[in-house]
Amino acid sequence: MEFYLVTTKCGHVGKKAYMPITFPVKAENGREAAKIARAFPRVKRHHKDAILKCEKVDRVKFVEQIKINNEDPYLHVVSKQEQQIIVENIEQRIVEDNHQDEINKPVKKTKRPNLKFQKLKYLYDFEDDEYEEWIEC
Repeated sequence: MEFYLVTTKCGHVGKKAYMPITFPVKAENGREAAKIARAFPRVKRHHKDAILKCEKVDRVKFVEQIKINNEDPYLHVVSKQEQQIIVENIEQRIVEDNHQDEINKPVKKTKRPNLKFQKLKYLYDFEDDEYEEWIEC
């Protein structure tokens, strides 16, 4: 097993924002480390670019990152109310995310048929002979 530091996009800080958090991960290779980190709580796992960086490190840096994460108040809040209390401490770490701009692009509307008109046309669609008979009545 090797030691990796995987930096991910973490959420719960707004729809168009994320907080980069570095997680220490033990894995066989970098790809597996990224896969493990994507499954951690708070990670925006549905984003294609959820993994920002993955680097192989030695045991000393790995243990240092564990200590840093243990002291990080963002990783220890369990409710929205607790996060509002520490918002001053984490506000400068929040990064604006361009991912939401791509998702929220205006959708080109396609022209849909007017079903009501089609239904009426079907109901009153009769042959010319029938129309003349109907008028004569």
